[in-house]
Amino acid sequence: MLSDQSLARVRDLKFKQLLVFERVATLGSMHKAAEAVHMTQPNVVKIVRQLEELLQVTLFERHSKGVRLTVFAEHLLARIRPMLGDARALSEELEALRSGEGGQVAVGTLISASAWLLPESAALMKRRHPKAGLLIQEATNDILFPMLRVGELDVIVGRLPENPGEGVEMHAIYDDELMIVARASHPLSRQPACAPEDLLDYPWIVPSNSSPVRKQVDRFFRGRDLPIPHNQIVSLSMLTNLGILARSDALAMLPSVAARPLIQVGVLFEVPIHVRVPFGTIGYSLRADREPVPAAALFIGILKEVGARAQATGGVPPAG
Repeated sequence: MLSDQSLARVRDLKFKQLLVFERVATLGSMHKAAEAVHMTQPNVVKIVRQLEELLQVTLFERHSKGVRLTVFAEHLLARIRPMLGDARALSEELEALRSGEGGQVAVGTLISASAWLLPESAALMKRRHPKAGLLIQEATNDILFPMLRVGELDVIVGRLPENPGEGVEMHAIYDDELMIVARASHPLSRQPACAPEDLLDYPWIVPSNSSPVRKQVDRFFRGRDLPIPHNQIVSLSMLTNLGILARSDALAMLPSVAARPLIQVGVLFEVPIHVRVPFGTIGYSLRADREPVPAAALFIGILKEVGARAQATGGVPPAG
């Protein structure tokens, strides 16, 4: 049972204080938090001090580049993030009820979905439901799944991980493979075939170590007793990667559903290595303990429809 003093502290907590605290803790800066919540920096500092006085703890240690969380702040942040996520979901549900089909869906995505499945689905969503908002964030699984669990994201679209952790349910849409690609006028395009060791002569665009594509790149070379390419550009940005491919002799592994349309229009070509690299199952992930907000439910239906349409036309193989 809470003591009278603890009850008094909880009663005096204000939602704005927790919201400001969360932004400061997440962004690591009073200045950035002030911009995010549309307040002046002195007001943000004042609110943080009020919260520290109320809780009788120090939440942040100031340094030249921003702030560092104390152990008290880490515990508080872990407690309030799910609450703030639920508050956001409630706001979206009320907005959807008020407007008929409005609200917003927060989508996390990986490079495996950001070039085809997500753009196709987002475009169809806006055509059918123009009042619904889409907030899209591209990152890796180690960033996206914690955000999903606390309600900062409604859905994650991309390659389904082998172990997403507790509290997550995954839904398959289609299976994909990786293709080794380069610009259409690449020197390798003049060869009828090439060996895996030939690929070491060129720069490689690879994602970060935590990406499943990166693991497949490393496995491709190690499985053939070849060294990992040392001439690397590490990038998670599909747009940047395509720009680099177009302007250099770099090579990359891309999901086939992203690469094929660019090969068909003559932007890229598939390196004649005659090897198919398995990638995994593409789909979407949700929180297991909560129904999607109305806008998210609409978007999930569209994801399924786009995937089913592509399977029917032979664009992608079914999952499984």
